[in-house]
Amino acid sequence: MRIALDLDGVLANTMSMWVRLWRERTGREIRLEDFDEWSSWKYLGITEREFMEIMNEAWRRWRYLPPTEENISEKVSKLRTLGRVDIVTARPRETEEYAIRWLEHQGIEYDEYVWIRDGRSKLSLDYHVFIDDSPLMAEDAAHARKLVLLYDQPWNRSFRENYYVRRVRGLEEAYTILRRLREA
Repeated sequence: MRIALDLDGVLANTMSMWVRLWRERTGREIRLEDFDEWSSWKYLGITEREFMEIMNEAWRRWRYLPPTEENISEKVSKLRTLGRVDIVTARPRETEEYAIRWLEHQGIEYDEYVWIRDGRSKLSLDYHVFIDDSPLMAEDAAHARKLVLLYDQPWNRSFRENYYVRRVRGLEEAYTILRRLREA
């Protein structure tokens, strides 16, 4: 089994650092739960570029980025017992060094780090399953008839599951679903 594992919002809790940086820059409070849609920068009255500048700053502080779950490296290792696990991300190239350092720092073992130009193009890659938090990618996956385990986040909660997109609340749940699929 070939598994494409997303980085931001699935492994790294980058939005928690984003919220902290936003507070430092603007003095405005915002909660992670307020990011209830993919393009939340519109809600804040900023551009996507401004949003990404703060996200890139979050990655420059990679040592302080928490994982999305406790024992994240063990959970990824468990996924690797099912097959090949690649980190597939559209993280801007200038932050790639920080992302790789973060993965090493967290002890996350993977087969390959795969950079792509934009997240929605992931589906053109040869994977059996994608574990991702993007509702846009999930929508595209359903049309392309590709399996996505949608990692539950506030910005994707309005997305309705379907035959090809199943919501997971953690990597342990993803493992259980994929193990069952493999055994079927």
